[in-house]
Amino acid sequence: MPLNPLKLDLQAFSYLSKRRFWIGVWRGIKRDDCKGMAARLSFYFLLAFFPFLIFVSAVIGFIPIEPDLLNKILQEMNQFLPERTYAWVHDFTIDLVNSQNSGVVSAGILLTLWWASVGFAGMVGDLNRALAIEETRPYLKIRLLAIGVTILVSFFVVGSGILLFFGDWLIQISLQHITVEPYPSFQVHLGGIYFTCRWILIFAFLNIGMQIVYSALPAQPLPWSLLSPGSVIFSLSWIVGSSGFAFFVNRFVNYEFYQQLYGSLGTLILLMIWLYFSSFFLLLGGEINSKIYRLRNSGVMV
Repeated sequence: MPLNPLKLDLQAFSYLSKRRFWIGVWRGIKRDDCKGMAARLSFYFLLAFFPFLIFVSAVIGFIPIEPDLLNKILQEMNQFLPERTYAWVHDFTIDLVNSQNSGVVSAGILLTLWWASVGFAGMVGDLNRALAIEETRPYLKIRLLAIGVTILVSFFVVGSGILLFFGDWLIQISLQHITVEPYPSFQVHLGGIYFTCRWILIFAFLNIGMQIVYSALPAQPLPWSLLSPGSVIFSLSWIVGSSGFAFFVNRFVNYEFYQQLYGSLGTLILLMIWLYFSSFFLLLGGEINSKIYRLRNSGVMV
């Protein structure tokens, strides 16, 4: 049967309205120790986070673009990170740009790919436990699969990042060079359409990237669907949760308490908490998809 990448399995979303389904998901989270697995994943993603900044900083340093573009890109991160953590990441990235060299790009790519793939390789066991299946593939095959998934997911994550970080700049440049004579308000309307659709496109890119993770990594690959409950829940949870976390820390958390308790590591602790929540949302999506898959295979309706 030919693969249909645009396949939609809307029937799967009917499970999300069932109370018994969510009880089963919660039991699966506790059984599979998703909280502990999220801590492990957040460590790997932290190790990949800084090489990724090195790579992005070095690339921007070599491209002849608007001098203030890097600051504009970093400012968008303020929507998802607490103010102090954002300021620390901002200063760290600026220092990298000022001291960049030609070897930084390749090192950033290799380190980011390696540590991110280690995190996805660790997710293989988590997803297998959620599906109640045994791993029979050799270690080398799992590692190569994790690297391939990391590369594929990176395209969609980078795509969403381009829209998030470069989007406003690109649309402004485009509007300066696009005119439609019979349509004098074309530029205004195009800007409004872009502003409305940008978050929809970011959600779509994140959703497809996570769907690749949930479908390809388990020992028993799940059927492909353009939208799945797990990937949708992850995308919404990450966007809303990251924004909510930044708002909560900025408004209600006493940052001086973290400085007194952890010293200069206070900002790193907040970054780790953000990565932990992101990792937990990633595992939550996997648990949701796995639960639906198991219920369908057993013929049990919630």
